[in-house]
Amino acid sequence: MAVGLVGTAALVAQAALIGAIVQEVLIDHDGLHHTVPALVALAGAFGLRAVAAWAGEVAAHRTSASVTSTLRRQLLTRAVALGPSWLAGERTGELAASATQGVDALDGYFARYLPTLVLSALTPVVLLACIVVRDWFSAVILAVTVAVIPLFMILLGLEATRNADRQWARLSGLAATFYDLLQGLPTLRAFGRTRDGRHTLERANRELHDETMSTLKVAFLSSLALETMASVGTALVALFLGLRLLHGTLPLGTALAILVLAPEVYLPLRRAGAEFHSSAEGRAAAARILDVLDAADAASPPTDWAGARPLPDLSLQPVRLAGVTVRHTGRAQPVLDGVDLSLRPGEHVAVVGESGSGKSTLLNVLMGFVVPESGEVLVGDEPLSACSMREWRRHVAWVPQRPALVRGSLEDNLRLGNPDATANELARALVRSGLDGLVARLPGGLATPVGEGGLTLSAGERQRIAIGRAVLRDVPVVLLDEPTAHLDAAREEELRDALAPWLAGRTLVMAAHRGGLVGRVDRTITLLAGQTVAGTTVAEPSATILGTPPGRGSSTTDRADDCRTAPSGVNG
Repeated sequence: MAVGLVGTAALVAQAALIGAIVQEVLIDHDGLHHTVPALVALAGAFGLRAVAAWAGEVAAHRTSASVTSTLRRQLLTRAVALGPSWLAGERTGELAASATQGVDALDGYFARYLPTLVLSALTPVVLLACIVVRDWFSAVILAVTVAVIPLFMILLGLEATRNADRQWARLSGLAATFYDLLQGLPTLRAFGRTRDGRHTLERANRELHDETMSTLKVAFLSSLALETMASVGTALVALFLGLRLLHGTLPLGTALAILVLAPEVYLPLRRAGAEFHSSAEGRAAAARILDVLDAADAASPPTDWAGARPLPDLSLQPVRLAGVTVRHTGRAQPVLDGVDLSLRPGEHVAVVGESGSGKSTLLNVLMGFVVPESGEVLVGDEPLSACSMREWRRHVAWVPQRPALVRGSLEDNLRLGNPDATANELARALVRSGLDGLVARLPGGLATPVGEGGLTLSAGERQRIAIGRAVLRDVPVVLLDEPTAHLDAAREEELRDALAPWLAGRTLVMAAHRGGLVGRVDRTITLLAGQTVAGTTVAEPSATILGTPPGRGSSTTDRADDCRTAPSGVNG
């Protein structure tokens, strides 16, 4: 913006020098040698204006690149901080479009629209001030016509903004639909429904086309209105200048200087209107990006707290949920309602219930992915919210229902659990998770490539990779969400036997759809819609979850300090 004002000053100098040179040569009949200083100054003014334009473009693009890269980094950081519970309710394709094309579309907003918008408010004022000194009548004509232009810009801009919002919504929907169909292509092909998917994509594409054409219509109409007003204003100034020149009431040099400056008065406004429409997509995308950033502030704790307290020793201190209530947006009933649960060090607890009863939400609360509406999670006597969230997650292994796999080798995906794992630790994790047989059968072994999302693997194999990651972490607290849901009975039994030595002595919370899947545990908690407990059972001391050897001191009676009944909550 500063160099834009320098360019405006150079423009004023150009107009004044052009008028003076023409006046001296044509009217005053001075020789060309008298105009040499003015010609040199005019060349300097042209050069200064060119340098200012170049410097303005460089500064604008550097600033835009810095802002957009920072914004993209913030968007991805906040999306990760929100955690899987929030991401599960979002469409991946829409988020990807916002992080890529949406952020890129903001380049025009920061690099051109914002500087032009400020200059459109300053430059006409500066030019009108220079013109009014030479001829107040021309300045009045320009001021009146310039004042009308913002009215057109406001009226057309409101309609353009609405169209741009609808266009971005259609574009995001198309991106989400395409991504969903791409991921579900094997399923669509298996059931012979690929034609339906193609028709869905074509319909979304047509809707985007219609919205784009509506947006372009408004943009062209806006350009027509601005160009018409600028042309009419410049023509009126030229008309009255010509009439006054014929009557000899105005010097030629002054008239030429004003005629040079007159179109430049409208130019910043015309550019601002054009850049407004070209950056409309970016502004619509920014609204979605800011929604994600605001959601991160409201729904998830920060990765780390300033002045966080040291994390207590998890091998000695219990982990407790005290009156935890979680309510999801759009649901009248809370997912978890006053949950009280105490986990002794080394204890194995199974949380069972039907789909939607709140099992996964409970695990997300323990991971810190969900902030309770009321109540809190305690580690020993310290609230988890007062401890370092990063440090807490370093001591917890979490296996979700749908583990995320990335494009790379099988070893790359396993090492996401512990990038510094040794070869022996990796081999032990393969045995514990039951992947050793699969790796032995693969021609490439651990170097076998895995497609994005694990498309080259079965659901059970993807689940065992996630369990292998958990084994590599070697942490005191383990959270398993339906770990055997994709395994047959034989594979499930093999996994239990393999994991038993590793789980011994670790605190385990396992969510399962049915109690029959979890075997024997220290305690079983059955959730009914996350609000009540249908029953609390204690396992025989001779067996625990996943075949863990006996002898960990399980009691055959409910303990009052571990199983409390909240007035409207959950027995734990």
